[in-house]
Amino acid sequence: MTNLMSNKKGKNFSTNNSTGKRRKSDFYETPYSITRKFLNIEEFDYDLTICEPACGAGAIVKVLKENTDNIVAYDIEKNFLTETEQYDYIITNPPFSIAQEFILKSKQVARKKFAFLLPLSYLHGKKRYDEIYCDREYPLKKIYVYTRYPMLGESLREDGKYNTGMMVYAWFVFEKNYGGSPVIDWIDNNEDVLSKKDKQIGEGKLIFDEESNE
Repeated sequence: MTNLMSNKKGKNFSTNNSTGKRRKSDFYETPYSITRKFLNIEEFDYDLTICEPACGAGAIVKVLKENTDNIVAYDIEKNFLTETEQYDYIITNPPFSIAQEFILKSKQVARKKFAFLLPLSYLHGKKRYDEIYCDREYPLKKIYVYTRYPMLGESLREDGKYNTGMMVYAWFVFEKNYGGSPVIDWIDNNEDVLSKKDKQIGEGKLIFDEESNE
């Protein structure tokens, strides 16, 4: 997820590092299990086209390819905010500093629905309410909240595990012509959080069972 050529200053939603500073270009990678668990419960027709317009190093795309090759993915080489092509779905972890602009553009170019990984706090705000959530033609349908705080921006592990951070994240799903009220659901990601043992193994330290050393 990368900031597509924006000079706008946004709140540091995604900081999970000790300095409290935003990474250059809003680059925060999405652990594979974050995307995989979401795709396991939210339905998409994989015969249709999916766009990932802030793909960064391709973490979300890698998981999408487990289901389909009908993917259009790009990052700073193309500015999504000037996109004119239509796609059936958009799935992304957007640059937080211009997330609202990404949402408004997605309502123009996503034929069916789009899903954004955002801080849960993105639900509040008068401007967001007026410009995003009051829209009944392309409303918010569902919010999937993670039970543990995932840390974004680290080097990704192939097993999808990650440390906990300081931010509550959720998938925001908008669906065209949805007629109901937004629904909240939860994703239990406890098994994906790195344990002390996982960290020690990752550092190359041997773990011995006390009974085996008697």
